[in-house]
Amino acid sequence: MSISNITDILQQQLKLYGRLLECEEMKKEMIINNQVVELNVLTQKQKLLTAKADELETSRLLATAKYFRDSGLRTRSGILSDLIKSVYNPDEKQQLTRLYDDLSALLKRLKQTNEVNQQLIQQSLDFINFSIGLMIEDPNEDMTYQHPMNGISANKRNTWYDSKA
Repeated sequence: MSISNITDILQQQLKLYGRLLECEEMKKEMIINNQVVELNVLTQKQKLLTAKADELETSRLLATAKYFRDSGLRTRSGILSDLIKSVYNPDEKQQLTRLYDDLSALLKRLKQTNEVNQQLIQQSLDFINFSIGLMIEDPNEDMTYQHPMNGISANKRNTWYDSKA
């Protein structure tokens, strides 16, 4: 197994992760603009891209293991930095290092964008829960303090939203 096969896989991964980053950035706008249907379609597309990313990662790990085996080196974990250390050709080492740096930077951006999207979704859920809480509360309920023993009917709530339904 040559390094060129591994670099081809790494380039495919780079393109794929770039597409996933584009999806995450589009998802951010959809979350902000409350485009639920479009968000669902994009999420399905992301699932397919993620499955492809898993396949490419498996291929890369197998190709790396084969490279180690063919080179007579002891099998390592398949970590890209281990592969870079084991390559002696300066051009191949430089290409692998560049791909490693590009992938690392892209994955870092992807992670950051995903975290922002998760925060936006959490804020949306918090707002929904707050809104539901406002609907559940009875506006006619007395807001002054009552001794717990005096308010036998305090547990009864007249609301137009039944949370048990």
